[in-house]
Amino acid sequence: MASGEDFGLWIRRLNTTDDPRARVVCFPHAGGSANFYFQFARRFHDLEVHGIQYPGRQDRRHEPFRDTIQELADEIARLMRDWNDLPLVLFGNSMGALVAFEVAHRLEAMGNAPLSLFACGRVGPMISPDEKTYLKGKDAFLKEMALLGGMGHALLQDEEILDLVLPPMRADYRLAETYRGSPEKRIAAPIHVHIGNTDPKVTEAKAAEWRFATTGAFTLDIHDGGHFFFTDNSDRLIEAVNRSVEDALTTNA
Repeated sequence: MASGEDFGLWIRRLNTTDDPRARVVCFPHAGGSANFYFQFARRFHDLEVHGIQYPGRQDRRHEPFRDTIQELADEIARLMRDWNDLPLVLFGNSMGALVAFEVAHRLEAMGNAPLSLFACGRVGPMISPDEKTYLKGKDAFLKEMALLGGMGHALLQDEEILDLVLPPMRADYRLAETYRGSPEKRIAAPIHVHIGNTDPKVTEAKAAEWRFATTGAFTLDIHDGGHFFFTDNSDRLIEAVNRSVEDALTTNA
């Protein structure tokens, strides 16, 4: 594992549990931070939960943004390479699902394969939406934020906050919108996809394309809500994560 300083910069502990059965690592959406998952993490009582902190935001705001999803995944996977004292579950939301998928692919090659990958609010990695939101002007870009519901209306009106959050958000949109998946790239870990039924960006058909990204099991669940459905409606998703860990540990026992 990399130095403690590097590790703590990228990977943040979000909950406390005395005797965890497994470890869940959460990858944020575009513009998001590790702390986005704080309330989510507190719902798990026997799983250790961590969040990834990408460069260029909050306490890492003075660091340069990375140029590709693959570059992010390279750095994160190197940190997690020997982090094998507990079974791993990777959980990604929106852009984070792509980063988590690329990390899972690298970890399998390194011999530290995750138990499973949860991908929320994202079309399959082989789909390349013809979008260039990251090139839009400020007003058009903010309309996109309002459409997805990732930021409250009050925050979208606060110029001081926008000056802080728009640069990493735009940089992350560039990563997600320029990402190109490969049909040959698959992982062996099961992929569990969860989407909201009113998500304006992710249809059931496009989410189902994740099934071609694994040689293992595949599930697709649809929840009430939009792109960030699990911020208000997470019970079924948390149950699914717990169930997948239980099934995997029982199978591997």
